[in-house]
Formats: sequence, structure tokens, C-alpha cells
Amino acid sequence: MSARFRRGAIGASALGLVPVLALTACSSGDGGGSGGGDQVRMLVNITDNLTQAKWDELVAPFEEETGIDVKIEGPSGQSVAETFPTQLAAGTAPDVIQSIFPTEDTAPEILDLSDQDWAQDTPMADLYSTDGTINVVGVGMQAQSLLYYNKDLFAKAGITEPPATWEEMDAALKALQDEGVKKPIGFASEWATGVQVQEIWHPQQNLTTPGWQQAVAGGSSTLGDQFQPMFEHVADWIDAGYTTPDDVATDSGTQEANFIAGDVGIYPMGSWFTTTLAASPPDFEVGVFAPPVDDAADQPGPMGATMAFPYMVWNGTQAKDAATQLVEYLVTDEDAIAAQAQMDNFNREGLDTGDNPYAGQVQELLDAAPSLVVPGNQTVGDFALPVAGFNEKFTEVAQGLWQGTSPADAAAQLTSWYDAEAAG
Repeated sequence: MSARFRRGAIGASALGLVPVLALTACSSGDGGGSGGGDQVRMLVNITDNLTQAKWDELVAPFEEETGIDVKIEGPSGQSVAETFPTQLAAGTAPDVIQSIFPTEDTAPEILDLSDQDWAQDTPMADLYSTDGTINVVGVGMQAQSLLYYNKDLFAKAGITEPPATWEEMDAALKALQDEGVKKPIGFASEWATGVQVQEIWHPQQNLTTPGWQQAVAGGSSTLGDQFQPMFEHVADWIDAGYTTPDDVATDSGTQEANFIAGDVGIYPMGSWFTTTLAASPPDFEVGVFAPPVDDAADQPGPMGATMAFPYMVWNGTQAKDAATQLVEYLVTDEDAIAAQAQMDNFNREGLDTGDNPYAGQVQELLDAAPSLVVPGNQTVGDFALPVAGFNEKFTEVAQGLWQGTSPADAAAQLTSWYDAEAAG
């Protein structure tokens, strides 16, 4: 017996609620186990915006409607990613796990949700599947291939339309520089550098080599082949002074503040930046456009994106039905989805973005994109590189461009690293 939450489900027909008595009866048959028949333990990420109180408030309607007690637990270690494997080894794993994805080690411990119709309709479920098996589902997606721009500076520089090709991008950056803009395009330090370089390259990369991770894993391409063209674009921008070495010494928070202050013409960043903009609206109008591609006819290209609010069910739970009901509620119930969007920004078809005009622009770009594609740091699934640590290494290599490393040498470093990791 499995209850279904279809009330207000986005993208699905709205059905009446299953009576509370029926739901409770289903869950009580699960036995004691990890969470007990009428209790589900959920391990979640606790942050300044994802507080214990907000998590408790999120699941309260589910508890009231089902009679199932949801126990919210934060990490016992530094993160959910660290805590979950430790709990698995100790035999104390939670019933539901939030914020992380299956890894090669943990994937066998995660419940297969492929037979659940609702799971197949969740955002990016197919792109995060392994051998066609759905074992992680999310509430929405966070778009990554985004370029925020200062419309006032564009107008002063005589740029009438956002650039669609690399040639137009170079021309726009030169026009901004000629207008006296301090930073025609702004990059940032630490993790942000590598993410930003990848974000700009996602569309063209996936037009040139669809499923490029599989091409690298299969040996028909190399990491260097995949990223050298983008490294060449960045090197050209550095040589022209559109971005300078101080960028990779400036943290993302400071660079975001520089953009809001009007000192940056174009700022590459994921959809989460819309939350910052909504909290501190600039004095100028902000636009958002998709990164350039070789041929304007192919613009916009595929949109790089990641699954937001991922949830997994532990396969060993004795509260399997109740845990599955909870996850279904969190990823399909309209009110639950809206509540999570208030907790942390993401996009999803049909989601009301009226309170955040910047998020509305991002949603329009998502709707216009021909497809969604996963970034290189995905660690498991059919579109994952078979090595760990890609983002860290990519950031290190990319930052070297600002220190004089040539695009060819940077590409060779990536290929050598991958070959060593894959062989080890």
C-alpha cells in the first residue's frame, strides 16, 4: 500500500488527499527500524537560511496530514556528505537524506525509485540517473549558464543586444572597456573561478560534444580537448584587460558587491545570485543572458544546471513506505515546493517567481534552453566523470590562466591529471 501526494503537484493532475487514517495505517506496517513505523528520520543540511526551524515548519503539514513524525537531524560531522557514510558504517543511517547525491560507495544503499511515476516527472531525474535507475529526486534546478549584465553600462557603451556569439562577446567587452567600465567582465576567487569558466562554456561545449563526460570516459576525447577552446577565450580576455589578476584574488561576495555597485559590466554566476540581487537591488536595471556560442542560430545553447534540494531514501530503512511518502510530498506538493523556494533559490516550471524579477528572467532562459546539461563535477550517474576532485583541479588550472599559464599548457595539465586519476 502506498499513498500518493498529488494535491497541488506541479506538472501533475491535482487529486484529493488520501485520508490521514489510510496513510498512517500504511506507515505503521513498516515496523520499528531506523525511523520506526510512524517516524521518519531525515538528515538535512543546516545553514543560516536552511535552519532547523524552517525544516520543522516545512514538514509540519505532512506530519499533520499523515500522523507520521518527521525527525529533522543536522550533520554530526562537518557536512551531510561526511555524516551519511559514517552513519551507514555504524548502522545508524537516516531514512531520508537531503542535499547530497549517491556516490559510487553509497549508491547501492539508496532506494530505487524508478517504479514511482511521480519520481520520473521530477526535475533532472533522468540526468542524475545511473543506468536508467532513479535513486535521487529533486525539487527544482539551479541554472548555471547565466551572464548577469548592467543594462545601463551596456546602453552607454552602445551595446543594443546581449552578445549571442563569441565575436559579439569580444566586441561587447571592448565597448565596455572603451566606455571606461572598471571591470568589463568579473570573475572571482576560490571555488568561483572554476565554476564561472565552466558556466560560460556549458552551452558551446555541449553543442560540440553532447554528453562530453561520456566521450572523455570512453577515450574519444580528453579533458584538455574539451576545455582548451574556453581557456583560449579567457586568455584573450585577460590579455585585453577585460579581466585582471586581482579577480582571482577577490572573493565572490566582494565581486557581487562590485557588480551591484555598478563597477562590473558582466558577471557570470548561477541562479542563486538572484537571491542576493533581490535582497540588495542595484540602482540600475539588471539583465540576464545565455552564454555565447559559435553560431548565433544555435543560441541559446544547452543550459548547464544542477538538481536543487536532492532527496534520497535509504534502502535499508524499515520505514520505507513512510520515507517514500515524505520524499514524494517534498518534491511534488505545490506548497512544499514554494516553501523550499523561499528557503533557497531554485527554478522549476510553473513556480511563481513574482517576488523576484531576477529569478523570473532566469526562468525565461531555462524555458528557452533546448536542453539541460550537467556540469563536470557530477560524481555519479550516467553523465559523470569516473574520477573525483574535478572541480578543485579545474579551478586550480583555470586560475593559472591569470598567472600566465597558456591555454595549451592548462589543457595539458587537465588531461594529465585525469589520466593519472583514472589509472589510479
